[in-house]
Amino acid sequence: MANDGFTQQALAADPHFRQRIRASLSSVAWEVLAEDPATPNHANRIAYAHQVTRQLDSEVVIILPQFVMRPNVLGAVTSYAYDFELQAGQVVTAATDADLTSQLHTDFDEMAAAAGFGA
Repeated sequence: MANDGFTQQALAADPHFRQRIRASLSSVAWEVLAEDPATPNHANRIAYAHQVTRQLDSEVVIILPQFVMRPNVLGAVTSYAYDFELQAGQVVTAATDADLTSQLHTDFDEMAAAAGFGA
């Protein structure tokens, strides 16, 4: 079954997936802080990276509903797994950490602009 808005918003609400995005976004923000100042859009990227490092949890909440619809996440199978021993379930995705990080790198300029840094 193909992913749709329902599967992807369930993924966005999943606390385990949220932790993965938190880790990936933090990593990308720190990479941006260390990037070459000659990088295009550097000033806006740095400003947003500072915001991410200071307000990581808030930024995760803000980007998740849209991020799960981006190609590297939407294109990976999303499903629901239930552990009968733990009596708990979670939404899972076949998207790897590399897929998530790559998509964040791709989207960083647009996320900076959406946060008010640049056009």
